Formats: sequence, structure tokens, C-alpha cells
Amino acid sequence: MKPTVVLGTFDSEAWWRSPNRSMLPSMSSSQAVTMGMDELLFPLCKEQDILFTRQPMDEQLRSYLSQLGYTFTHVHCRNPVHADDYRLHVFDLLMADASYYQQLLPTEALISPYSILSDTSELVRRFNFGNQFPSLDTVRAVNSKIYSHELRQRLGTRNSSSIADSSEELLTLGSELLQTGQVLVKDPLGVSGRGNMLISSERMLKRIAAYLQEQENRGKQTQFIIEPLLDKTEDFSCQLFITAQGEVQYLSVQKMVNDAFSYSGSYPADAGFIEALWNNHYFSIMEEACKDLFKTGYHGDVCIDSMLLASGELVPIVEINARKSMGLINHHVNQYVRQYSMFSFLTFISAGCSTEVTMLQILEALGSNKLLFTQENRQGIIPLGASTLIGSGHTAFAEAESEWRKGKLYVAAPYTSDVSEALTLVQRVKDVLKSLSMKIYN
Repeated sequence: MKPTVVLGTFDSEAWWRSPNRSMLPSMSSSQAVTMGMDELLFPLCKEQDILFTRQPMDEQLRSYLSQLGYTFTHVHCRNPVHADDYRLHVFDLLMADASYYQQLLPTEALISPYSILSDTSELVRRFNFGNQFPSLDTVRAVNSKIYSHELRQRLGTRNSSSIADSSEELLTLGSELLQTGQVLVKDPLGVSGRGNMLISSERMLKRIAAYLQEQENRGKQTQFIIEPLLDKTEDFSCQLFITAQGEVQYLSVQKMVNDAFSYSGSYPADAGFIEALWNNHYFSIMEEACKDLFKTGYHGDVCIDSMLLASGELVPIVEINARKSMGLINHHVNQYVRQYSMFSFLTFISAGCSTEVTMLQILEALGSNKLLFTQENRQGIIPLGASTLIGSGHTAFAEAESEWRKGKLYVAAPYTSDVSEALTLVQRVKDVLKSLSMKIYN
């Protein structure tokens, strides 16, 4: 079997978004955390595979993961200037030092990227990787919420959204929708809460419209999705893969835990939930959606977000993520813990510290409290990365010079029958982190 190079840059939507589009106001997130998330792709690696990351992985964490059986080869960006330049995505890093990495990466390997970005085709040609990918223009198009809106229309599924092509149109459509409740405005390439805005009053709507008009006056183009806020009870997603021949492979359904509109966790849907989806023809809609994606020119990983409303109505297509996803990562971790008859809940702990706390200290503290998952102890968590919490190598955390440095510890919390077991486990882990003088923010 050919080895596969697994790699990626998260928050792909930021790379796909046109700088000529107007933007909603938003809170900026730490780029250091986002750029460190490439470590989370290790569950997708088999023994012969190579994980390429921007920063070096923590050696203690790698040693721990190898004890669990994750024995992939690790290669990281050797140039600290390149690694700390967040204007460069992962393919830029490889192309900037191509001759060096060509010596490290096996010939005739395959490549498995988190998403398709600029330079993907050139990278495949330069490194002689054995697979091909859709064009960047196609990937940009099918990841847009405009495509999801049009797909719902083509498939005849519930579609309560409209497209606003100007601040004036947003004001008109928003005023009509506010007559019956709150309104959600979505950036076509917004992700995990950023680029979404909940409008609850006419005054707020006018303020947002004026904010966008000011950008239009400077030459920006406006295009947003606008829709009523639905009374949902369940967020979930379906992970699929479309082969280069157009065959659709179903991988998993993951329930999602969201905080407001931001992602905060995934766990596999139970058999009863999936049976209900079959009975509601959900998977035939997923197959039709994938056929449409293939007809548009896309093949590869797909994550389709869906929701269940309080009325019991199913909304099968909320948006399309034509890339890998957190749900897919949890699907792979779940396959690992299934050998122990357990399930995986992937989530993160938002934490900070004012003094240095190492991954070794965290692993030892979790171990001494029997909260670290091992072959012998199934009652603990599996830490999935270190760079997102404590940085790694060079100067990954630009804010490290401030009094407090903040990050996220991504973890898999295995459970046997009910996800509430995992939530209790994560709470106990938070208490351990507090004992290391860390602050917890979620």
C-alpha cells in the first residue's frame, strides 16, 4: 500500500474568501490555535503514513500516542520564519522549500489534504503525488452557502433562506423577517460562528446595514444569506466521500455540540437516531447532494451539516463543507476506541496560563489522577494536540509575551453508553488543569 501524506491548514474558508467582499463585524480568533490544529489530523494516519505539520509536535505527546498505537511518521516545517508566517498555508510551506521536502517524502506517495487551497495542483505535479483534485474555483463554489441555498432549491428540500446582494436588500429582507422573529445573517464562506450574525431588532439590523454600506462605498461587494432563526433541537452532520468516479461512500453521522453558533464538540449518532434518518429518506438526500457536487466538478471529502427542529421536521442540508471536518476526525478516533467497545466525544477545553505549563506536566497530572486514556486505563481522555494549547517550537503564540497565554486543548473523551459520561470526564480534566494553575474559559 502506498504511503499517504496527511496535512492541512484549518479555517480554509478564510483562504477561499474574496478580499473584495464586505464583511460582518466579528471577533478575531487566535491564528496560533488555528494553525496548530493540523496536529489533530493524526487519527487519519496509518502506520506507513506521514503527518506534515507547521510546528514540531510535542515529543511527550507523540510518545504517548505511539503507546496507543499511533506510529505514523512525522515531518514538520523546518523553517521557523515560514512556520510563523500565517500568510502561508501548508502548500505554500512545502513549495517554499520543495527540494528539501522532496527528499523527506516518499516517491509515489498519495496526499490527503484537509482541504483544497491554492497551489494544490502545482504541489501534486511538483511532488509527483499519485492523486488529483478538483479545481480551486470548484472548491470555492461548492463550499459557499450560496451553493447550499441553490442545492436546497434543486433538491426541493426545506429552504427558508434568501440571498441579499446589497446592504439595501439586506435591510429590506431583514425588516420583513423581523416581523416574525430573530434573523440570521450568514457570510457565504463563514465558518463555526464567525461570519454569522443574529439580528434581534430593527435598530440592530440598520446598524449592520450601515456598516456594510460603508464598505460598499469603498468598493466592496455585498452578498449574504439571510434567513429566520429556526427552532432547532439537534445539530448533526453526515460525513461522506465522493470518489474520482463519482461513487458515494457514507462514513458516519456525528451529532454536534454548538455554543451559540460555534462548534464545541462531536460524538457519533446512536443506532436509533440513524434508523430515524433512514426512515425520513435522509441518506437518499445525502446521495443526491453528492451527485450534484460531483456534477459540479467536486470529488473528495464532504461534511453536510443538518438539523432537527423542535417540530420534528428534518432540515437535511444546512450547509456543505467540501473538505475534511472535525466530525471526520472524531469518526476516526471513534473507530480506534470501538476496539474497547467505547465511543468518542471530541471536544476542546479553552484554557490559559501565566507561567509555563508543559505537555509533560499535563500528561503526568492526568496520569496520576487516572484521567489519561491508556491501554490499561480506559477511564481517561486522549489529548489530541499540544500546539493549540501551549504552542510548540518557535513563536507559535504571538501573545506569549502577554501576562496570560490562551489556547485550546483538543481531547477525545471515550464513553461506554451515554455521552454524559464524557462530559463528566471532561469536567474532571478541567479540575486537574486548574490544579496546574491554569484558567478555564469554557
